Amino acid sequence: MPRLQRFSIVTALTTVIFLSSFIALLFTRTSLQLYLPGTLRAYLPESLKQLRQHNTRAKMNYNPELVIVVGGGLAGMSAATEAYLNNSKTFVAIFDKEPRLGGNSAKASSGINGVNTKTQLSIHENDSFELFEKDTLASGKGNSAHSLVQKLVLDSKSSVTWLQDFFKLDLDVLAKLGGHSAKRTHRRPDLPDGRPQPVGFGITKAISDWLSSQIEVSQERLKIHTKTRVTNLLKNKQGHVIGIEYTEGDSKNQEIKQLLGKAVILTTGGYAGEGTNSVLLKKYADKYYGLPTTNGAFATGDGISLGQKAGAGLVDMQYIQVHPTGFVNSKDPNSQTKFLAAESMRGEGGILLDISGKRFANELLTRDALTEAIWTKANNPELLNKVYNATNTDKNVPKNKQFGSVAFLVLSQDSATKFGLGALSFYSKMGLINKVDSLQELASALKVNKETILAEFIKYEAAKIGLIKDEFGKTSFPASLIGQVNSNIHELIKKVDWDSENNLENKLKSLSFSEIKDVKYYWGVITPSLHYTMGGLMFNEHANVLKSDGTLIKGLFAAGEVTGGLHGKNRLGGNSLLECVVYGREAGRQACNYKNAL
Repeated sequence: MPRLQRFSIVTALTTVIFLSSFIALLFTRTSLQLYLPGTLRAYLPESLKQLRQHNTRAKMNYNPELVIVVGGGLAGMSAATEAYLNNSKTFVAIFDKEPRLGGNSAKASSGINGVNTKTQLSIHENDSFELFEKDTLASGKGNSAHSLVQKLVLDSKSSVTWLQDFFKLDLDVLAKLGGHSAKRTHRRPDLPDGRPQPVGFGITKAISDWLSSQIEVSQERLKIHTKTRVTNLLKNKQGHVIGIEYTEGDSKNQEIKQLLGKAVILTTGGYAGEGTNSVLLKKYADKYYGLPTTNGAFATGDGISLGQKAGAGLVDMQYIQVHPTGFVNSKDPNSQTKFLAAESMRGEGGILLDISGKRFANELLTRDALTEAIWTKANNPELLNKVYNATNTDKNVPKNKQFGSVAFLVLSQDSATKFGLGALSFYSKMGLINKVDSLQELASALKVNKETILAEFIKYEAAKIGLIKDEFGKTSFPASLIGQVNSNIHELIKKVDWDSENNLENKLKSLSFSEIKDVKYYWGVITPSLHYTMGGLMFNEHANVLKSDGTLIKGLFAAGEVTGGLHGKNRLGGNSLLECVVYGREAGRQACNYKNAL
């Protein structure tokens, strides 16, 4: 063979090998696909094909049995726990951008709903799955997906039992919240020394501690990544979700890393945490823009954006739950972040008063209805100046609603004991609750006419014992406002001619405050605050994320507040923690059993 021809052949082969190596390296770094097209792969030496596949999977940290959970609140931890326990061959990795797990679930204070639980049975509570389903659908105002509600209700017993038995949580106290037909919202009792046991914090800590305990014994089957932000979902050429891109730490110049597995579960929560910086709130529900929030600043809708980029449909994004009772802190009245005044405070007999000391609503209305009542009937920002010497100067006033709508929340000694004195002591230390030792002191603290507040309390007591109907339609009266010690007032109530408008006023003239035996009261100031976002990713009862046409995005699951369609226009109190457990566990099971094809 001529020398020139031999040189040309060697040069050509060298060029092919060089270009093949470059192509292999290029695809490794970009990760646009896991395998080269067949036409190119056919020309690669076998050693280079193996090297390319090895490098890609090593750099991406590929594990065919890995379930990736994005978000470390209750839904995420429930999903991770279920996937981990469901199959001994399954690997689980949790990613959360915060320093610790818990999310908004850790802030939950009212409790978790459940029907026919051992706690309900212990007090012979008359409840049923049908009644719970009816209450949930009614709260959603016809906008809830029936199949999602059915699963939530039917799995409520097993979910509460799971927390009680597996994690040894003492969910032994029941309350009837607004919109419920029975006592079905479970929370924890105070400790013997009086210290409170916040229900959300207790649940999330128990599961977080258990997950942490499994890391050392799991043989690397379980990993938790905190201070880690997931920036993108990875899909294969069939459009199935197969992994994530993420960055670690706080630096703006972090390396983007990739992780491939069998499935991804989104459990990142809602988008009510940024207040006036919320892009999603401004886009979909700007009439609530500017309201204070009970959420952590981390609730920015990350998972909704991730899912939408991956092709997920969105539903009910315009529906925002404004909780009627966010505490106004006496130490910082104008703070945009409010601490939630637990719904169980009203569930155990707490009442609301306007600036003049009068009731204006049924305190056990659903959250949306009670919020509307505060906005329309307690719309007097002067109350803050009156009791806390503060005025609100925030210019981000939402359309058609007054930012300064505030009211008094009052608990009698009876209702305070039922709610938990330990929790009230905690609220007091934070500057949220004040204690007074008599009805006279309460009137002075609220700066209202003492006869007015006494008349309100007597009318409430009369309705409680069935002498009259409550003027606001309340039919459940969990606690007395004046206490059994004041038998003289109870006798007065029975002697009043309730058909005469002036009869009560005349009777009160003969009653001195000095005749009323001391009853302690607890009071604070509340204002409606952003609390929960009903909208989110479309999903089904098996926690599969759906496209807008209802078809599945294979390999992608979701649970918790990141999803939409379950609660309709308004969420029922106590259903948030429940949905996190029900659908978190469902997502974990489904992802664990999912068979993908990389």
